[in-house]
Amino acid sequence: MALFLISYDLNKPEKDYPKLIDYLESIGAHRVFYSAWFVRLNTTIDALYNDVLKRVDGKDGLMVCVVESVIGNTNLQCLLSKLGVPVPKAESSCL
Repeated sequence: MALFLISYDLNKPEKDYPKLIDYLESIGAHRVFYSAWFVRLNTTIDALYNDVLKRVDGKDGLMVCVVESVIGNTNLQCLLSKLGVPVPKAESSCL
């Protein structure tokens, strides 16, 4: 299973994008920033990109990356650990 980062720039922020958000949640993606999500899936980057692309407008920005390593601050360490990404031990514990 690969760890993917999905990031987008929606050019109509006032527009609701329920198809996109519903899809990301349905595949088990975790929002890490406003428009950035991590998901661990057994698929190809091309297949994931095409699935996400169907749910955004043609003028929106979209990027899908395969993540091989991550360094995150303590705010992200618990989420990264849940996704099976090795992270340095945090000084604070996960809730």
